[in-house]
Amino acid sequence: MRFSENKLNPEELFESFPDLLFSSFRNQMLLGKVPAKTVQRILEPLLTDFHELMLQLPPYLQTDFENILRIYPDVAERFGVRIKPPILESLRSFAEYRFKLGSSEHPANLEFDQAAEPQQKLEGVKRSFLKEGQGFFTTDKGSPVSIEFFYSEGDDCASFEYRPSKFEIKIYICGIYATTLSPRTPKQKIPVNDLLGILMQCVREVTITIIELSPHSKMRLPGDLQSNES
Repeated sequence: MRFSENKLNPEELFESFPDLLFSSFRNQMLLGKVPAKTVQRILEPLLTDFHELMLQLPPYLQTDFENILRIYPDVAERFGVRIKPPILESLRSFAEYRFKLGSSEHPANLEFDQAAEPQQKLEGVKRSFLKEGQGFFTTDKGSPVSIEFFYSEGDDCASFEYRPSKFEIKIYICGIYATTLSPRTPKQKIPVNDLLGILMQCVREVTITIIELSPHSKMRLPGDLQSNES
C-alpha cells in the first residue's frame, strides 16, 4: 500500500486507519520497518487530538496504535504525545518493587501471570521498574475512558488520573475498590500501602474494572464485569 503526501487529506487518512491495520502495512509499522516520516503522515490525524480520537477507536485498534507509537516515540513527541507503558504491567511492576522493599513484612509470594498481558512486550520492559502507565478502558455503561497511573520512588502515595473527565467513575483492581475519580477530582492519590494491599489480592493477573456513576443509576457489582484494557 502506497501513500501520496498530497492525495489524501487528514480526514481521509483517519477513515483509512482500519484498512491500514488490516493490511500488511500494519505489520510493517509494528516491526519498525516503515520510515518515521511516513508513519507521522499516516498518524497525524490521530496525534493532533490523541486522547479524544483514541477513545473513539475499538480496543484492538487502540492497542495497535499504542504499540506503533512505542516503536516510534519521536513521532508521538512531535505532537506532544508520550506513550506510557501498559498500566497493568506498571501496576505489576509497582507491586513487585514495593513487595521487595517490604518483603519481611509481606512473606506471601507475589506472582502474576505475565502471559496474561495482551500488550506487546517491548525489550527490557519486564526488568525495569515502571513508575507510570496508561490504558484505555470501557466502563460498565460502555463509555470509553483513559486511565493513567503515576508513582515516584519514595513517595507515600501513588496517583490515578482519567480522561475525559466527564462523569464520576470508581476504579476496582482485581474486584477491590481502589479510588473514585470525577470531573472535579480527575486525579486522586492512594497510599502505596493501600494499593499494595489490593494488588496482593490479585492471584494470577491484575485486572481493572471501571464503574461509571450517574445520579440516578445503581452501581453494578465489579464481579459482574470484565476489564477490557487495550
